[in-house]
Amino acid sequence: MGGENSHETEGLPLASSKPKGDRMEALQIPEQVATLINVVAERYGYYFGRRALSAKLMLETASERREVQKINKAISGKVNEWMKDGTDTRPEIIALQGELASARAALKQKSAPYYEKISPLVKAVSYLDKIVIPSQIEKATGVAVTPVFQVSDATLKAITKVK
Repeated sequence: MGGENSHETEGLPLASSKPKGDRMEALQIPEQVATLINVVAERYGYYFGRRALSAKLMLETASERREVQKINKAISGKVNEWMKDGTDTRPEIIALQGELASARAALKQKSAPYYEKISPLVKAVSYLDKIVIPSQIEKATGVAVTPVFQVSDATLKAITKVK
């Protein structure tokens, strides 16, 4: 899992895994199904990696994001004051916009290393979701993946419990 084109070339650990000790015989999985499982596992690895990096990004940039929000709120307040009272707050708004640009630049700079790591993960998940997984499902089952417009009863029941 993980290397370039691993879904196309690597061995199939699920089909060839050896039982340890007195465990039951290893499940014999057809090669195409094992390949599909490996691709889906790779996809979820990327997905969880992106989530972990995003969480770290949010923690590391919390103060910068708060500063941007604070300035945005101040700008909104000045615009509302101008609209409500007719007080000309344009000079203050312009000054705040300059502060906002600086705060956004600081946030962007601090976020950049994270986005450099996150971006390829997002692209990999998208590629696997749109290209590789549907083709592997078709290879394994002989049936093309088609759009579904209604959630199954079992899934609907599960997601309504999550609320």
